[in-house]
Amino acid sequence: MKALDIPAGQGAAGKVGTRPVAVYNTGKGLTVLENICTHMKCQTQWNSAERSWDCPCHGSRYHPEGGVLQGPAKRPLPALEYHLENDEIVLEE
Repeated sequence: MKALDIPAGQGAAGKVGTRPVAVYNTGKGLTVLENICTHMKCQTQWNSAERSWDCPCHGSRYHPEGGVLQGPAKRPLPALEYHLENDEIVLEE
């Protein structure tokens, strides 16, 4: 997943290797989250109109940087450590 493909103020769901990620461009940097809803393990989708990560399974919604906006999820999406190599997101192990 390339960092430059995500405009400032927007997010994109995808994979880094085999790991599902939710990436938000704050305009000053990236927030990289594990893209697995903490309620029932579905993958979230970026909602550009509401600027949130929305779970299609049971309606949980998350702040662009991972905090819970609406349940049933009670825990935030976990942040992942990363670095960039030639604009590619690489997760830290």
